[in-house]
Amino acid sequence: MTSIRAVILLITGIYFTIPVFAQEAEDSLGIDMAEDTTTVEVRDFDGKTRQYRWQVAMWDQQKIGEWDEMAGNRLTLRRIPDATMEDLRKMKALQYEQKTSTPRRPEMITKLGLWALANFGVIRNIFYIVLGIILLLTVLLFIRKSSLDIFSRSRRMEETATEMATDAGPQHYDALAQAAAEAGDYRSAVRIRYLQALYILQEKELILPGKDKTNLDFLRELSATAFHRPFAVLTRHYEYIWYGKAPVNGIQFTQLDEQFAEFKKSLRN
Repeated sequence: MTSIRAVILLITGIYFTIPVFAQEAEDSLGIDMAEDTTTVEVRDFDGKTRQYRWQVAMWDQQKIGEWDEMAGNRLTLRRIPDATMEDLRKMKALQYEQKTSTPRRPEMITKLGLWALANFGVIRNIFYIVLGIILLLTVLLFIRKSSLDIFSRSRRMEETATEMATDAGPQHYDALAQAAAEAGDYRSAVRIRYLQALYILQEKELILPGKDKTNLDFLRELSATAFHRPFAVLTRHYEYIWYGKAPVNGIQFTQLDEQFAEFKKSLRN
């Protein structure tokens, strides 16, 4: 029983002691949280001195975002006057040379590549135009060369025809034409008959001989005569067969040979 009473007394004593310690702690906290009315002097750059309460000077004058709000010690933001800043800027000791890095120039190939990519459509069109011009010039040169060959061959044959018409007589032409026809070379037979017609025209002084003259020149000389039309028909057949290499059979040659015979007969009347 004695032990039980001792425990009860101990608990009772602790219960009544706790409120006393709590009151003392509250009194002590009230003293610590009392408002601090201490004042401080703050001097600005313009020389003016202002009285601030300590908490106002160290806390209320600070702007949010200029420094850490949770820092233990705080300072008043001081601003430099414009005149002072201008003097500082003029001081040579505070003027530093800023080194500017020179950009590296790209290589020529890189420049050309970038330009080509940027103007790909234009380059493609220019390429097609140049290619078309080259092809056109190639075709024109080929045609010109072929035409020169044809004209030179025609001129050589006309020269030969003039020489033969001057040196040979009608009897030679008849024999040569008959031999070519019997051999089946009807193209050569037609040519010989045409040369024979030229010889007779020269003999009748209807045309003038000349190495540089062509069949067209002979037709011009006959334009005022009745022989122009039949000789133009014979000339067209001759050029088509001889220069155009048109195939001629025996029947066709016989028909042409009759037309040449009629033309020679009209010249001799």
